[in-house]
Amino acid sequence: MSKDYRLAEYHNHDFSESRFERADFLGAIFVGCNFSASDFTRAYITGARFENCDFTFAKFHGTYIFSSQFKNCNFLCSSMEDVLLSTVDFIDSDFINVEWQGTLINSPPLLVQGIEYPLTVLDNGYMHVGCEFNTIDWFWKTDEKHSARMEGLRARRFWKKNKQWIFQMLKDRGYYVHTEN
Repeated sequence: MSKDYRLAEYHNHDFSESRFERADFLGAIFVGCNFSASDFTRAYITGARFENCDFTFAKFHGTYIFSSQFKNCNFLCSSMEDVLLSTVDFIDSDFINVEWQGTLINSPPLLVQGIEYPLTVLDNGYMHVGCEFNTIDWFWKTDEKHSARMEGLRARRFWKKNKQWIFQMLKDRGYYVHTEN
């Protein structure tokens, strides 16, 4: 049976090597907590706040993280495979040797907010736009018709309006170099 941490609040607690499989963290607050080597497989982290927490060697497989904040957190050597992220803020958090979809992240993700579909760009060649997670190259090659089939007219308008500046920004920051093919 999964543990319920909904609306829980913990300060300076040692959760190292804990099993949080399928746990519910709705609205929870954790400050200065140690989650090193803990297992968050298929946990639900929604509207939660983690501040100054250590996730070294933590396992997030199939974890759903939505509208949550991780401020000054350490994710050294963590595993984030098949994680669904949506509207997550990683503020001043460290991502060193993090396994993400089977690849390594060597630097924090680039977050672009304030537009209709928030962007999370990883230095491993992947990007999360709205509900889509795929390679940056895949997004470049995706046309407006495909966007419309996925999300409708709203997505088609978004890409028509924003695609050029988004990819110019990625190119300027060294995240992507596209060819004209």
